[in-house]
Amino acid sequence: MNSAAAKRTNTIYSMILLALSLLFYLFFAYYDGYVICVDSPTYIDMSTSREPFYCTFLAILRYIFANHNDFYLTVAIYIQSILAALAAWILADYLRKELNLSLFISLAILAMPLATSFLCRFAALRSAMYSNSILTEGLACPLFLIFIRCLLEYYFKHNYKSLISAGILSFIMISTRKQMSLTLIVLLFVCFCCAIKYKCFKSEVITFVLFSIIVLACNVIFDNGYNYLVHGEPARHSSDNRFIATMTIYTAEREYGEYISDEAVRNIFYDVYDSCEENGFLKHCAGKGWYERNDHFGNNYDNIQIDTLWPTVRSYVYANYSGSYVFLEEKVDELTHEMIASLLPHVWRQILATFGDNLLAGFIMTVAKNSPLLIWYSIIIYIVYIVFLAINIKREGMTLISFLSLLTLVSIIFNVAIVSAVIFCQTRYTIYNMPLFYISLILLLYNCILKGKLHAK
Repeated sequence: MNSAAAKRTNTIYSMILLALSLLFYLFFAYYDGYVICVDSPTYIDMSTSREPFYCTFLAILRYIFANHNDFYLTVAIYIQSILAALAAWILADYLRKELNLSLFISLAILAMPLATSFLCRFAALRSAMYSNSILTEGLACPLFLIFIRCLLEYYFKHNYKSLISAGILSFIMISTRKQMSLTLIVLLFVCFCCAIKYKCFKSEVITFVLFSIIVLACNVIFDNGYNYLVHGEPARHSSDNRFIATMTIYTAEREYGEYISDEAVRNIFYDVYDSCEENGFLKHCAGKGWYERNDHFGNNYDNIQIDTLWPTVRSYVYANYSGSYVFLEEKVDELTHEMIASLLPHVWRQILATFGDNLLAGFIMTVAKNSPLLIWYSIIIYIVYIVFLAINIKREGMTLISFLSLLTLVSIIFNVAIVSAVIFCQTRYTIYNMPLFYISLILLLYNCILKGKLHAK
């Protein structure tokens, strides 16, 4: 095939992938419309408990379409859907070109982000995909795929333009949801690999430190500026410590309240604890087996935090203190922190045990659904993944397929660890790596089996 024909074929393949991706996501945006979830009002109302980027995104659209009631939410999910389509296409088309993949394999790769979204819509019994839900995942999930694509180019071409793009995406994602601090850990791993590959340890350390400082500094500035403009005072977003507070209460015993020196905080703890105890929300009410413990924790986490802890502390603060909204929310954080600091030294072993349960659940939720049957599927699929990754590295070294697969595995490990430390694992928190896992698995199997057979012939 001459160069002109090859270029034309390449363009046609690229357009096919883009068209399919856009049709898929835009169809569901039209079919389901925008979907309001439990957390959606806190983003719409620009609560200080939320990171600023998604709230700002919605606020800008609300301002532009001010005379059209809730039409701005429809615009939001169409933007999210187009972004999801572009992200799936950008990664699939990049891999197609770099690996010289056939259209069939390229379609299989593109199908993974689409299939993940499809399963969230139907298998997870949600009323919509994340792309047309008013949730931070509508932006963070596709941006994470583009972030990974940027890091791949940085590793193989040492292209600082790609690194800068990754840094900008990291800032946006961390400003969208705190969980995406994961991006800095992934960036650290890639810089470490680059230091080995290019024998430039010092420059990679400087690069990572510099980029981390810039990303985090911009995040702090954005956070404070946002709250100043919206709430009249510069402040970071509030309520981050409610997650570890929930873990602390879940694993505590009532007598641990004696360790709290502040009488007001001690009484708040007893009020929260007694209510949770009465309703069977606490760890000692769970079953003995791993599946029962994990199921109990997941079912009762929101009951402790959203229905009991948070309203109890906030009610006390708003009844006993006066001041601005920002001041009162900071006071809520202060009392919650006092509770954590007093109890944590006495419950850390129980929290560690819960963390272990969560960790296993998180690995399962990354590749499947948490059910007795799919536990065994998950174990087998991870073994297959790791075995073929090892074979691929042994045969060819750190190729694009090997590095993507290794990077995905590292991302899964740290993402699950971050989530498991503070909250129960559910699809919403583990979905970021699901399409990457299956894309990597397809490429590993293709490279080790199908491609090997073609070479043998």
